[in-house]
Amino acid sequence: MFSKHSCAGISLQTHILYLIVFLTRYVNSEFFDPPIYNIIFKIFYISSTLLTIVLMLTKFNKTYNKKHDSFRIIWILLICVLATALSTREYSLIEITWTFSLWTEAFAILPQLFLLQRTQRVDVMTHKYIFFLGLYRLFYIINWIYKTINAGRNRTPYVMWITGIIQTLLYADFIYYYIKAIIYGKEFELPR
Repeated sequence: MFSKHSCAGISLQTHILYLIVFLTRYVNSEFFDPPIYNIIFKIFYISSTLLTIVLMLTKFNKTYNKKHDSFRIIWILLICVLATALSTREYSLIEITWTFSLWTEAFAILPQLFLLQRTQRVDVMTHKYIFFLGLYRLFYIINWIYKTINAGRNRTPYVMWITGIIQTLLYADFIYYYIKAIIYGKEFELPR
C-alpha cells in the first residue's frame, strides 16, 4: 500500500473483519498475560489492522475501489454469531468471543476474493499476500494434527478444526491457480 501509494485491489471489508477477529480474540482479561512477545503481537495485529482501515478511508481513499468491494459483511457476521451459539464449549465471555473470532476469521477472506473476482485484476503483492495467508492456514492444520497426535484427542477443540478447514478450502482455489501460474511460467490470473 505504501510503496504503490494505493489501496487498489485491497478489500476494506476483509480488513474490517480481521479487526473484529483480533478485537474479539485478544481484548479480554488475558490481554496482558505473559509472555511479553505475545502482548506485543496482539497490540501489533490490532493497531496495524486499524491503521490499514484508517488509511484506506483517508489517505488512500481515492484509490479504494468501493464499487467492487461491496460484499455485505453483515451476512458473514450473522452466520458467525449463529455458528458461535451452536459451537461454543461454554457460555463465558472469553469462550464466546474466542469462538466467534474463529468463525469470523474462517470467512474474513471472502470479501477480498470477491473483489478480485469482480475486478479480474490481481497485482503481484496481492496474490502473494493471499497465497501466504492460505499457506499459513495450511500450516495451522498441520500443527493441529501434530498436537492431536502428541497431546491426545481432546486437546484441540473441534471448532478449531472446522473453521481451519473451511478457511483453508476458501484459499484452495486461489492457491491452485497461483501454483499453476508459477509452474507454467505464466502471469497469474483468476478464472472467469
